[in-house]
Amino acid sequence: MTNSAEELDVMIEEYLDGRLDDRRRSILEDRMKTDADVRKRVETATHSIQIIRKALVTLNPSADFEDKVSSQIISITQSNQSIRPAMSRASGGKLTAKDPDAKLIHDPEARKEQQRLMVLAGAAAVIFAIAVALIVMSVIGHQEPQAPPKPPAVDTPR
Repeated sequence: MTNSAEELDVMIEEYLDGRLDDRRRSILEDRMKTDADVRKRVETATHSIQIIRKALVTLNPSADFEDKVSSQIISITQSNQSIRPAMSRASGGKLTAKDPDAKLIHDPEARKEQQRLMVLAGAAAVIFAIAVALIVMSVIGHQEPQAPPKPPAVDTPR
């Protein structure tokens, strides 16, 4: 039926969510009848889902939940100067690269990506300049050379 415990877990999840097709559902139900371990795993997963659903139903934060969390964060960060929220006073709450708090959210991967994009932009600019130069040179080089003007015909006396 399945090759690994991970595949079995996915199948059980799909079974409990009602997403298994009839053939795979039938296979899993037959295996649950003969394999106590599979049956136990389905029962455990079912019980876990019931606990989570019950907790979600009873969890109802109050209207001032966000204010309480924010004030708690502020009190913690004000009591310790090495911990400050990433908020700029100069930019109206938006963090900029020049903001002293920017170091709190330094992302080395973002910095590498920014450097990579700058190199690509520079390379694109160089390629564009070369292409423009080649086009200009080809237009200039393909102009028909003009024949030198013929001298005016002069009537000579005979």
